[in-house]
Amino acid sequence: MDLDSKFRFKCRKCGKCCRHQHTILFTPRDIFNIARKLQTTTGEVIDRYAEAYIGSASKIPLVHMVPRGKNEVCPFLVDGLCSIHDCKPTACALFPLGRVAVNKTALEGGSENNNPEIELEIKYMLNDTDCGSRKRVNTVREWLARFEIPEHDEFFLLWSELTIKLHAAILELEKQHVSEETMNLFWIAVFGALYLSYDTSEEFFPQFQRAAEELSTLCREII
Repeated sequence: MDLDSKFRFKCRKCGKCCRHQHTILFTPRDIFNIARKLQTTTGEVIDRYAEAYIGSASKIPLVHMVPRGKNEVCPFLVDGLCSIHDCKPTACALFPLGRVAVNKTALEGGSENNNPEIELEIKYMLNDTDCGSRKRVNTVREWLARFEIPEHDEFFLLWSELTIKLHAAILELEKQHVSEETMNLFWIAVFGALYLSYDTSEEFFPQFQRAAEELSTLCREII
């Protein structure tokens, strides 16, 4: 789907999408915004509400929300409502839409693994859902505006570009058969730069840009 694609959906605030969810990934921006709202650190948000692991496909450190209780409820759902509605994770704000940054250069066969060229384009998809109603017709553009999600999301594009670079660097390290200890040290450094090294009294994006540049430099040295 593109920005002018139409879909039918209206939220009924039933809370179904806040239960039994094991695939809600937190981006660094999501974690930062939650930490700022709760007046805590990004590390504390991860410790309390999430779990970090190495993605089986991406091979980079990822963070996902951990549901609670026998009904597997989102830890931010309070009395049937989202307690962080004004800074909810983008994956939640987009629902029932999903989005992905497609590397056009790779699709056209114009990049090599050891020197990846990256030209990203954001695409959207409509997820299957059994909640809400189908009474409202929306365009993707209108849905983004309703939840104040930028059409040209600079963070999402930079985040996607960085994950591609990190993936390529990790593949190169695997080719070099580096030790498990070396790989773990690399992952720890990446995790810290991506998710932990933030001052919530300052704006997020400039800090992320600095982290992205440092990690991009590291990737270039490896590749």
